[in-house]
Amino acid sequence: MGTIPDTNPSVVVRGPDDFGVEERPLAPPGPGEVLVRVGAAGICGSDVELFAGTRPAAYVSYPVVPGHEWSGTVAALGEGVDWLDVDDPVVAQGFRNCGRCPRCREGATNLCEAGYAETGFTHAGAFSSYVVVPARLVHRLNAGADLEAAALLEPSACVLEGVLAAAPEVGARVAVVGTGTLSLVACQVLAAYSPSELVLIGDSPSGRELGTAWGATRCVSNAEAVESGWTCDADVVVEAGSRQTSAKAALNAARRGATVVLEGIPGGPAEGDLTDIVLKHLRVQGVFGASAAAWEHVVGMFNAGLLDLRPLISHRYAVADVGAALSMLRERPADLRKVLLRP
Repeated sequence: MGTIPDTNPSVVVRGPDDFGVEERPLAPPGPGEVLVRVGAAGICGSDVELFAGTRPAAYVSYPVVPGHEWSGTVAALGEGVDWLDVDDPVVAQGFRNCGRCPRCREGATNLCEAGYAETGFTHAGAFSSYVVVPARLVHRLNAGADLEAAALLEPSACVLEGVLAAAPEVGARVAVVGTGTLSLVACQVLAAYSPSELVLIGDSPSGRELGTAWGATRCVSNAEAVESGWTCDADVVVEAGSRQTSAKAALNAARRGATVVLEGIPGGPAEGDLTDIVLKHLRVQGVFGASAAAWEHVVGMFNAGLLDLRPLISHRYAVADVGAALSMLRERPADLRKVLLRP
C-alpha cells in the first residue's frame, strides 16, 4: 500500500475548449465510498464532445474532471466498506443510480429516473491520479489483472447491454456494423454464441483484420452495405459504427423479423428509411450505456479470460499530456484505436 498524497493532479474542463491540469485537494473516502488509484483511463467520443462543448447540456456539468472509462487499484476504503481490500484491482459502473426508482428496481440502472449522474460527466472522473466512487458500483477484478485492458470494460459493458437485450440464439446469423472499439468487442461477444455467420461491415483494414481474428466470417464495405437491395439476412445486427449511414446499413443487413441493436450516435442526421422497420417487421433496440447486469456479465467474461481487449489500444499519453492526446484524436491517424491516459 502506497502513501496517499494530499493533492490529486487532475484534468479539469471548465467549459468548451477551456481545460488544464490542476492540483486538487484529495479527501479520504466517505462512508460507503472507495478511493481508487487510477491505473489507466480511456478517451472516447463522449469525452471529445465534453472538451469541445458539443455534448448535450443535460449530460455534462462544468467544471468537471472527465474519465468514465477506467480501471485502478483500491487505495482506501470508507466506513462500512468491508467486501473490498486495499490494492484490489477494480473497475466501476459510471451511472450513479439511485437504486430506488422503478427503473432501478426492475434492473435498468442505466435509466435511473432520479436524474442523470455519471462519473466523468457530472462527478469527478479518472483523468487524474485518484478517483472516488460509491463502493456499490465497484467490481473487483482478478489479482494481477491487466489494468490497461480493463480500462476498456466500460465500452464493453455497453456492448453487452445490447447483446443481452438482443438475446441471439446459438448458431444464429449475426452482423456487426462498424470497425471501432465497440464493434470489435461485439465481434468477440457474438462469436461466443457460435454463429453460423458473422458479417463485419466496415472499411478499416486493421479493424477488419482484428474482426476476422475474433470471429468475423466475412467483411463487407460500408458502400456495399448501403446499396439498395443488399442484405446478409442476419437474425441479429449490432450497430456501433456511429456513421450517418450506419443505421441504414444495419436495417439493410437484417432479415425480416430480425433484431437490430443501435449503439452508435452519428455526428449528424442518420440515413435510412424508417419504413423498413415496419415492412421488415424489425425489433429495434437502442442502448444508453450499461446496466448493473451488463457490467456483472462483462466483468465475469474478462475475469474468465474471454475478452481480448489489449489489441484495441493504440496510443498512450500521460494525464499531463491530455492536450497532445486530443490533438492526435482530431488528426485521426490510420492506426488510431483506443487512446489511454496514464497518471
